[in-house]
Amino acid sequence: MPPKAKYTKEEIAETAYEAVRKYGEDFLSARNLAAALGTSTAPIFTAFSNIDELRTEVAKRAKQLYSQYLSEGLSGDIPFKGAGLKYIQFAKDEPNLFRMLFMRHETGDPFSHYFPAEDENEPRVRKSLEESYHIGESRAKKIYNHLSVYAHGIAVLYAQGRCVFTDEDVSAMLSEVFAALTKGEQI
Repeated sequence: MPPKAKYTKEEIAETAYEAVRKYGEDFLSARNLAAALGTSTAPIFTAFSNIDELRTEVAKRAKQLYSQYLSEGLSGDIPFKGAGLKYIQFAKDEPNLFRMLFMRHETGDPFSHYFPAEDENEPRVRKSLEESYHIGESRAKKIYNHLSVYAHGIAVLYAQGRCVFTDEDVSAMLSEVFAALTKGEQI
């Protein structure tokens, strides 16, 4: 009978997730994680076939946290705006997780991580725009695309620790861009 594992897969994944939250994705190596656990690398590779599998688990947890932010934003008085504000708030509160989810460049396409069509939450957010303002899908996509790029820019500033805007500034800026995109339209 093999010896009992010193750490469960869940414990290793949670330690890795918390380490990435605190130190960033670059911290995620077998050696660093083993040191954080106070063990050798063996338990890590018993639970996970490689670091990429563990990275996928950490990203899954980060997406779950981001989904909580997004749900909170969508439950506000102005759901579409709330979603944008919570996206930016996530970058402010969780800069390392934000960078992991929305600023990775390993795909060869540095823009694919924030274009709305690539986001699994796009249907939820776009639907809030369609329903709140009684507009069609194609118009909602266009507005969503513009505001997503704009919100992403602000969020990146926060994630890099370079944003000097207040929450009120950000809210007003998103409203101004939305108004400019819809100027002259009946929505």
